[in-house]
Order: sequence, then C-alpha cells, then structure tokens
Amino acid sequence: MKIIDKYIVREFMPPFLLGLLLFTFVLLINRIFKLTELIVNKGVPVTEVLKLISYLMPSFLTLTIPMAVLLAALVAFGRLSTDSEIIALKATGFSLFRMMAPVFAVSLLAMAATAYFSLYLGPLKAQSFKKDLFKLAQSRAYMGIEESVFNDSFKDVVIYAQKSLSANEMEGVFISDERNPNEPHVIIAKKGVMDMNMSSGYAYLNLYDGSIHNKENKSGSYQEINFDKNILSINLFEKLLPGDESKKSKREMTLEELRSVAREVSKTGNNYPLLTEYYKRFTIPLACIIFGIIGPPLGLFSRRSGRSTGISVALVVFALYYLLMKGGENMAAGGRMAPLMAALLPNLVIGAFGVWLVYNSSQEKKFSFSEISNTYERWKRTRGRRKRGETS
Repeated sequence: MKIIDKYIVREFMPPFLLGLLLFTFVLLINRIFKLTELIVNKGVPVTEVLKLISYLMPSFLTLTIPMAVLLAALVAFGRLSTDSEIIALKATGFSLFRMMAPVFAVSLLAMAATAYFSLYLGPLKAQSFKKDLFKLAQSRAYMGIEESVFNDSFKDVVIYAQKSLSANEMEGVFISDERNPNEPHVIIAKKGVMDMNMSSGYAYLNLYDGSIHNKENKSGSYQEINFDKNILSINLFEKLLPGDESKKSKREMTLEELRSVAREVSKTGNNYPLLTEYYKRFTIPLACIIFGIIGPPLGLFSRRSGRSTGISVALVVFALYYLLMKGGENMAAGGRMAPLMAALLPNLVIGAFGVWLVYNSSQEKKFSFSEISNTYERWKRTRGRRKRGETS
C-alpha cells in the first residue's frame, strides 16, 4: 500500500470500530435488559447469558457493519476536507476516485464479513440461541416460585404461594389457570411441589389437599372438586418461545431451507416473503459497497457544518435505507413487486444517489439539497411537455 492509502485507512478505521461498537450496542440493548433479568431474578450464571448474547451478534453485525462503513467514510473524508487535506491531495494529482480506492478496498472486506454473517453464521447462531434458551429454561431459569408474589412466568397460568419452603416447594398455593378460555378455573391447595421433566420440557406441579373451582361461562353454573393430590402440567416454553420448537422462523432458516419451504408454499399460497428473505441474504452485504461509495462525497458536503451534521446525515441515510427495505418487503408480500427487485430496491436507490454524488464531487460541483429539488422540478416539467406532446 502507498503512504496515502495507509493514511486514509488510518483515518477510516477508528470511526469504523467506534460506529460498529455503538450501533451494535444500540441494537443489543433491549435484548441485554431482558437477558439481565435472568441473572438478577432467576440466578442464571453470567457466562450463560454472555453465550446467549454471542449468539445474537451475527444477525446484528449483518446490519451494523454496513452502517459503520458509511459513518467511517463520512467522518474520515469530512475530517480530511475540514483540514484542507483533500485540496492538498488534489493539488498533487490525486483524484477523488483515487482517494476513494482504499475505502472501496475496506468496503469489500466488510462486504465479505457481512456476507459470512448473513449467509451462514447468522441462521446457525439463531438456531443455537433458541436451543440454548430451551435448555436454560429446562435447567434453572423458571424453577423458582417467589413467595407472596403473583408469578406469571408461565403462559396463561398465574401462581401465588404464601410461603416458599425451597426453590420447588411451597405452601398456601393459589393458581389461576386460563389456558383453556372456555374452561377457566382456580386451584387452591395447602402444599405444592414442582418437578421437572428435562426431556419433555414440562414442569409438573404436585398439589396436595386442595380444591378446583370451575365456573361455566355459558350456563353460569359453579363446580367445586376436592382432591387429596392433583398434578398440574405446565409447558415451560410457551411464554418464552410460543409455538413449536421444531418450527423455524425465516431468520433461522438456511438458504437451502428457505428455497425448499418457498417451493412448498408456492403450491398453496404466497411465497414472496420467503423469497424476499432469501434474496436479502445476498443484497444486504452489498450495502457495504453502496455506503462506501456514498460516504466520501457526503463527508465532503458536511465539512462546513461540522462532524455532528455528518453523523446526522448518516442517520438519515440509514433511515432511508431501512424504509426502502421495509417498503420493498411490504410490496413484495402484497404481490406488487418481485422479491428480487424488493431486495435490491434500497441498494439501487441509494447506489444511484451515491454515483450522482461522486460524479458531482469529482467535477467540483457544489452539492446542495436545493439542487436535487431543482433537478426534480426540471424532470417534472420535461415529463409534462412530453405528455402534452403525446396528447396533441
């Protein structure tokens, strides 16, 4: 590498790493709070929670690496332009395209890493996250019942214990069971002991010396059944991960599984959402190249307004990319756009804007949003004249 290439890469890497850390933390923070509750309330080891967080990282890095590329390119070129180093480089014969070469090279490496996370590691770790969460629930997370508290850790079942003798033994038990909306009932027992079947994932609450109280919704009749012993079975995972454990979401499917399921769904319904997810696995990594193109000219534009404005511009580009991505997904789901075009839509729009910015910057043309508005107005007038000509 030439000295100038190393110099630009050194300007690029610190904001890239900082942006990667910041954006990943912002996306993780909601999950971190939920997983931290396992440590505080359920006594789960920190190492187990950290392992779960590591399983989430690939899917988040798929999004945050392209975001970090844009922020780094924008900040690096903004700093070089603020200190008039861009002018000095141009005076010595370096064009904007030549100065963008090291950024483009780093963007290619970022694209390769993002593709690895998107195509392979992301789905794999999403499956591992789900499996470990099931094992965690089986082993310890939901065993303890707090005394004098209405425990709603289980779906549609609320358990109240006047006294907890141990993690799985309690006295003065009150249970509200609404799993069957047509037959809700209340169970009262003097004592309860929780057992767990590790293979099935069910908890069995052995209740002693109590009664079951039923009220028919339609007839309004009331029924009380006394018992010496009764066993209440509870699915540990219904609230944590509703649905069938063996059923994978789109995020957990590999490329081959997405294609296979899409073929099956096409026989009876709309498979566009699955195909859009399939193509997105390939198009999201391309955002690294797109952001590597649009970042430098945006950095030159934001030099007069300071670094904070540059970051604000980056956030606007992120928001626009996300809106285009979600808009394409919705149109594809409704059958109004082909899945491949829906997946490519944000890259095509942002990429075209980036090429236009690079061209204007290389020609020493000043960029302003008013120019975009004027170009759009000229296009509308031209289109109007063409329509009037066709009508006549």
